[in-house]
Amino acid sequence: MKPRDIAGIVLLASLFVMSSCGDDDDYSVATDVIIKKVETGSATVTAVSATTTGRVFDLSRQHSASYSVGVVYGTDPDPKAVGSKVQGTMGADGLVTTTLQGLTKGNTYYYATYVTLAGKLTSYGEVKRFVTTDARIGTADAADITATKATVKAVTTGLDGIMVEGETEMHYGFKLSATQDGVRNGVDFPILSTSNSVSQRLTGLVPGKTYYYTSYFQLGDGLIYGETKSFKTASQVMEYVDLGLSVMWAKCNIGAEAEQETGVLAAFGDPTGLKQSEYLSDYPIDGSNDIVKAADIDGPSSLKSAIPTEEQVAELIAKTTRKEETVKGVKGMRFIAANGNSIFLPYTGYRKGQTVNNSGTEGLYWTASSYDIVKDYGHTLKLTAGTAASGFSLRSLGLGVRSVRKSPHLTPLSDRLVVGDLENNGRIRIEIYNEYGATKAHPAVNPAQIKFSKNMVVTFKLAGINGNLKSSAPYQHIAGLEFADDSWDPSHWSSLSGDKYDAKVTGDGTYKVFMETAAAAEGAKVFCIDIKDLATDLVDVSKLKASVLHIDFDADNVN
Repeated sequence: MKPRDIAGIVLLASLFVMSSCGDDDDYSVATDVIIKKVETGSATVTAVSATTTGRVFDLSRQHSASYSVGVVYGTDPDPKAVGSKVQGTMGADGLVTTTLQGLTKGNTYYYATYVTLAGKLTSYGEVKRFVTTDARIGTADAADITATKATVKAVTTGLDGIMVEGETEMHYGFKLSATQDGVRNGVDFPILSTSNSVSQRLTGLVPGKTYYYTSYFQLGDGLIYGETKSFKTASQVMEYVDLGLSVMWAKCNIGAEAEQETGVLAAFGDPTGLKQSEYLSDYPIDGSNDIVKAADIDGPSSLKSAIPTEEQVAELIAKTTRKEETVKGVKGMRFIAANGNSIFLPYTGYRKGQTVNNSGTEGLYWTASSYDIVKDYGHTLKLTAGTAASGFSLRSLGLGVRSVRKSPHLTPLSDRLVVGDLENNGRIRIEIYNEYGATKAHPAVNPAQIKFSKNMVVTFKLAGINGNLKSSAPYQHIAGLEFADDSWDPSHWSSLSGDKYDAKVTGDGTYKVFMETAAAAEGAKVFCIDIKDLATDLVDVSKLKASVLHIDFDADNVN
């Protein structure tokens, strides 16, 4: 043997890993760089054929000519020793697919995925088995569909007398996916039954989303699939609660229709709620895949829901009181605002793969914020033992999702308004909030709740004008809005000329002033209503009473 051939075999042996070897393999391998694991998957079978799946970790850096993949199979329980090899194909994700033809109906076949490197070294996955059959399963149409739930059913035919040795119940199930092509690799809902008719109530679905599903029954590790069908969940108008914070909080979780329901347990960056991969690369952190934006929960409102940010979660914790509570048998935490409103968040637990852990003992909820320092994690809201805190979780874990939304309107505290000739210029000013005025310490509204991108409309009421005007006073006075957000842009400073944004005050009554903007406004520096010359024209200014009935953001009709 030439020295270079000896060196090549030594190098091969130093790189390849084998989980087991066939009789024709006589190489000693000691280290572990290329093949870390070989997995044997399920098989889709008919009476005379089967398509098997498996996975190899990891050949992504190897040239396709340097290896072969496939399945070894036979009727002997040890196919590695006496079975036949059939070459398959491998996708970019390491998934190995192999088709077996010419099988005999009613036989039990044993199989294992294999990979052979350089034509010499072979590694195998676990040995599994299937039974060939012409029995069938029929997938029924989905029924009882709501915004977050649906019932799927199936019926088998031709199963009499077919059973894998040692088993007394049939293995049935349904698989659910967001795409038709991915349904056989979708979320699995296994069912054990002695009947030929099965059903499954699906919960935690996303409102307004199309789902694809199929039924199956299992003989050993072989699967016989029914027809793939689809259904679409109904839309949901999510109810939001004003807690006096910068955003309103939803009454229910995404995928829930009552406050005590867990809803969907979704990984960070998964808009479907169905992904169960533990590979972090499957979950983007750029915000492009937002499950709240994918849900049809906003109805006709122009205001759109979103996952709360890390800062909004911190605000919820800091500006509410909390108590542990049980609602309809579900334990969780109630957040109570200063205005008396509250929301209940159930102890959802978390999902790793398809297994839910700690349900009923802790609640874990995503924010929209990834962890800048360690990208594998996202910021969360963690509830446990009556306490609430900000935390971190791996992005691949399935957590609860509670949405937030800007307030469509505010109702100021009228007893905190400051009203009068505040600038000694003859105008009446109704000060709602002023960074430089008396309302800074005791504002009539939380300025952080002021968020709009199209318009803001202020409806106010005046009393004490009728019978209190000087004889020389004009019939009407012009009222206008004075506003600047935190950055001073956008802003609106009324000219009090009676344009479309102003109101013409003709005595006691209810009036409306508004502003429009092409840029998003957030927060407030100055927020007042001025009424030109009214202070000069009143006999007794102290008799004037003003209240702000409501403030509307991004209204569809401002007239």
